[in-house]
Amino acid sequence: MLNFNDEKLNKLVANFIHYMVDPKHDDGKQFIEIDYKNFFHHIDSRESKSNLNIVISSHLTTADQFAKAGEIIDQYHVNKTPFTWCTITVDNNQVEKSFFEKSGLQHFETALGMLIDLATFNTPNRENSDEQFQEVTSQTTVHDVVKVVNDAFDLSLIDLAKYQSIWELNQVQKISYLTILTKNNIPVSTGNLYFEPELAIIDDIATHSDHQKQGYAKEMLIHLLNQAKQANYQTAGLVATPDGLPLYEKLGFKTQKLYFNVYTMHYSK
Repeated sequence: MLNFNDEKLNKLVANFIHYMVDPKHDDGKQFIEIDYKNFFHHIDSRESKSNLNIVISSHLTTADQFAKAGEIIDQYHVNKTPFTWCTITVDNNQVEKSFFEKSGLQHFETALGMLIDLATFNTPNRENSDEQFQEVTSQTTVHDVVKVVNDAFDLSLIDLAKYQSIWELNQVQKISYLTILTKNNIPVSTGNLYFEPELAIIDDIATHSDHQKQGYAKEMLIHLLNQAKQANYQTAGLVATPDGLPLYEKLGFKTQKLYFNVYTMHYSK
């Protein structure tokens, strides 16, 4: 639905939208509305086990878009339901910011699309007998992933229900390599590598708060990049949060003209 005139960036955006939420949509309880007139992708999780309600769009420029946006936001505001809006654009001109603020949403962060040429990446993982990468192949390891992600992140852009569905989908067709890093058998970090056509996409890198600042996120990223190379990918991509940006740049990722501005609506108790 959103087109940025670059095949790899379009795949990165499409993956972001598709796996932002439970890809099985909780047997229809998670409502997905694609508004082709206004270019809105609306995910309504109020009746499902998922925790994320979000609209993804490009810039709001027309009166119809602003009117429709107001209607959607009011649906959540009236019942004080957490809600997120994410604009994806090729510039960082936040022309919608004042509209969102008047509607009760605050700017949360700006993430960046990034790509790496895997031919330039030649970093091995460190050797440590106490550390082990374990692919998520059981219900127990799915729960471990959810536990780490839930601890590590603000849930404005994380749907915890999606990990169960990704694991289930992987039993039928290998869509991704979802993995967890353990230290002395304790889960410390997670990561996911999506096998998109011609582009490996990295997501869900999270480290439990008890184990942060110890290099585990870096180890996970290196591991996933090496997995992508072993799968014969030439390019890998990801959406970088401000906290992760320095690490990604250090390992060779290049920022693209692709900006993900996140606005969230929370309520005081």
